Amino acid sequence: MFAKILKPKSILSLGAATGAAIFGGMYYFSQMMGKATPEEQAFTYPGDDLIDAKYDNGYSSTYAITIDAPAYAVYRYFKQIGAERSGSFSSEFLERVFARLPFYNSYEIQEEFQQPDSLVAGDIAAFDFHGMSMEWVDVVPGKYVISWVDTKVPPAAPGSFAFRFPFMKHFAAAWCFYMVPLKGERTRLINHWRIGYEPANWLTKAINWINIELVGGCMTNMQNRYMKRTVEFRKKEQWTGRFMRGVLGGRWFDTGTPSSRWSGTPLFERTYTQWMRYGRQNPAVKEIREPVTDNPNWPPTGPGTPWADSVDETYFEGWKEPKFSWEEQIRQKYEQTYLPNWGKE
Repeated sequence: MFAKILKPKSILSLGAATGAAIFGGMYYFSQMMGKATPEEQAFTYPGDDLIDAKYDNGYSSTYAITIDAPAYAVYRYFKQIGAERSGSFSSEFLERVFARLPFYNSYEIQEEFQQPDSLVAGDIAAFDFHGMSMEWVDVVPGKYVISWVDTKVPPAAPGSFAFRFPFMKHFAAAWCFYMVPLKGERTRLINHWRIGYEPANWLTKAINWINIELVGGCMTNMQNRYMKRTVEFRKKEQWTGRFMRGVLGGRWFDTGTPSSRWSGTPLFERTYTQWMRYGRQNPAVKEIREPVTDNPNWPPTGPGTPWADSVDETYFEGWKEPKFSWEEQIRQKYEQTYLPNWGKE
């Protein structure tokens, strides 16, 4: 009905006005807000050499924010960044809906991502699980982390690929997070991109400006703001989390049963995503029985069991879990076979 009332010319005008308003808003947010100081933008950072080594048109995009927390408090979160870790710390709605990237933000420090080997050079800095990746290059505890990708030097991991935008033969990017400690237990977070590309013409320049400066600038600016709120203990619960706790956690249909053993304390009321490995200190199941790590009675054999006629009764005799081996994984991928008696001593 609305479309019938508007003439084609009016619809085009409305569309143009809407597009101009969106572009204007994105331009203001990405170019007029959140940028680093001119001195910070002109500075040469560790990691710039990765781009300048193979490209003569290196271009930087740098955003910065001051956070009222020590540098190490900020660093710990960037040690967890990635699709397979704690998300992008930017807008997961925009990441998933428009970029189709599987980011789900977890704003809690997780034990599994804080170990000495949780993030090392050569690990994938994952955008998705299909292979579009950067690779972690420099991991300097408490100071900075650098991820990098280059179609001239693709990531080492099988299944990964060095991405490039349409109409480009080569593309390289270093995405870097630097923590500059300031006096008074504060931190200057430098969120820095440097890119290079071939061929260098007006079309590829425009594509990169849209991706790195306009769209990427908005996401980077949001990332810095979200990080500041998180580290300063001001990050609010996501609406999806409120909905799930409301419907399945009993908040909206109160039966008098607490949602959590931590209900009424900051460990639930201000802890919006789970501490994934905390429970291994004292698993809740111990209130019923001990966790099982070995069961010599499995699988059940003999008459009356579902597999009496087909079970291999000797499979687990002399068996223990094999040590993981990348070499064996590669052999399996090439030969598409498994070792006979795999795990037998």
